[in-house]
Amino acid sequence: MEKKPTMKEQAAMVNNLCVKTYMDILGYPGGIVERHGLAIFNSPFDEAGRLYVDKQTNKFRLSHGRLKGGVLNLACAIFKESKSKILRNIVLYRIDLLISKCGSRSGAIW
Repeated sequence: MEKKPTMKEQAAMVNNLCVKTYMDILGYPGGIVERHGLAIFNSPFDEAGRLYVDKQTNKFRLSHGRLKGGVLNLACAIFKESKSKILRNIVLYRIDLLISKCGSRSGAIW
């Protein structure tokens, strides 16, 4: 019988999925890709600004704050939920679609 991954292992797996693809799945317009390997979205938060996704690191950062990280960090910030709650209900937060689209690949897929 295969051992179920721990919460920490699940979090690491989700955080390594493609951030740009997750933003696309959530329906955020933008995703303009620069030649410098950045996808640029309007901020999904109340503040005006931009959300940058770095293709090389597959991490996001905001132009107007300290928030940064991978898919799970972004989902926590957008939905204002804990990591454990999001991991327990990946369908509600559309992470199941991201897993289907990315398969077992990790990192940026664009």
